[in-house]
Amino acid sequence: MRVSLSEIWNFTDIIKDEEDGWSFALHAGDAVVDGINKETLQLLRDDNDFNTELLPEVFTFREILWQPDLVTDAAMSLPSLRILRSYCYEQADSYGASSSELHALYARLLSGVASECDKGILALEQGEAEVKHVLGALRRNTFPIIKFFISHPRNRLDYYRDSVNRLNYAVKIIITQFNGKYTDLVEPYWEVLFDKSQSTKKQKSDRVENPSETIEKR
Repeated sequence: MRVSLSEIWNFTDIIKDEEDGWSFALHAGDAVVDGINKETLQLLRDDNDFNTELLPEVFTFREILWQPDLVTDAAMSLPSLRILRSYCYEQADSYGASSSELHALYARLLSGVASECDKGILALEQGEAEVKHVLGALRRNTFPIIKFFISHPRNRLDYYRDSVNRLNYAVKIIITQFNGKYTDLVEPYWEVLFDKSQSTKKQKSDRVENPSETIEKR
């Protein structure tokens, strides 16, 4: 079952804490993170240690992802792509060094942005395609990941508003100048899964761990 980024919290609130078998997968374009449990989702919503500078550093300050006037030639685009790639890989490595499943999720998404930068850099360096096509693909493919970070519940309100305005502008540029279509933009979403066998095992385990109750009833 698909659940939007904004509706996932209402869904998880109705799941009982003792109810096993639920798992979640985040789909952000080609970046997919599965096997996420409810506890990790709760950490995401209540992540007081979330780096609020991440959103502007990955998107708002990176004009390469939303400005239309950086597409004139490769020489103007390559430096910005390399800087964004380095930042995302650096942050991904930092998060990846942690044992936290939540940090692993951040690392996967940041690596996804860096990987798209790699593709763009390679194409521009080799002159395989027009700059407009390369940056159009970059913006289209990173859209769902950027949308996830914009929707993060711990963002600063001013950063959130600024990034929404710039993302809307980026969408307009993709459609009007990069010959894209709105349907090309993939919305990120949560996939909700339920393994009934895990829930059944938990119930059986609870009965085995409390034999005294059965004895007393007899």
